[in-house]
Amino acid sequence: MATPSQAQAVKSLNKSPGRRRFVFKTFSQRVEDIEIDVFRSLDKVKAEPSEGSSFFRDCLIEWRELNTAEDFISFYEEMMPLVQTLPLILLQKELIFSKLLSRLQIKARLSLEPILRLLAALSRDLLVDFIPFLPRIADSLVSLLENGVDREPEIIEQTFTSWSYIMMYLQKYLIRDLVYVLKATIKLRYYPKDYVQEFMAEAVSFLLRNAPAEQLQGGKTILHCLSLSIIGMSHLFLLTWKIKVKRTEQSACM
Repeated sequence: MATPSQAQAVKSLNKSPGRRRFVFKTFSQRVEDIEIDVFRSLDKVKAEPSEGSSFFRDCLIEWRELNTAEDFISFYEEMMPLVQTLPLILLQKELIFSKLLSRLQIKARLSLEPILRLLAALSRDLLVDFIPFLPRIADSLVSLLENGVDREPEIIEQTFTSWSYIMMYLQKYLIRDLVYVLKATIKLRYYPKDYVQEFMAEAVSFLLRNAPAEQLQGGKTILHCLSLSIIGMSHLFLLTWKIKVKRTEQSACM
């Protein structure tokens, strides 16, 4: 009789040396294969949107060519009149954001990746105006995970890739108030799955690495970091320790 882990095994592309093109992998193995390399990627990030456009509109058009799911086509047609220019996006930001969140549902799984990427693109257009939306995004992602996404490695990767891009695009503003970020993400950081806690710890450590010294010296920041679970905290400690060593080495070379 198959064990629970074997029963959940699915056929996946074989990335290791060998003749077999596909191999069966358990859920745990598929989670281990997740690579969220936004913070370490050497790929160039598009510096500016197309002339007269916006990052959101460019992303929407790009995904319309890549995604033919009925739900996303419907969203595209609904959204295009609202995003013709950046000033229009700024004016309609609440409506656009609300419509994006309403599409974060497991039943529309084929549309989830473009919706998640559009959230990141919107953050790049709005910048500091996007920050008040963070608690609602975090709550929506928790709901998405609870509704079954936490058993879907591919969507987990899409989810935290989008979240990581948001952290990267907004880091200039987020590092000014780390306590706010930690409060806004507390439900995600407390999510009862080790791998979710690890992904969140990596995102937090990215902000800590770039935060000014006065932010890191505050007692509130330390207390909120301690609100991470044991797994998340140990992962955060390891990443932050590496950052501290790197900073020490850089100081010694100066």
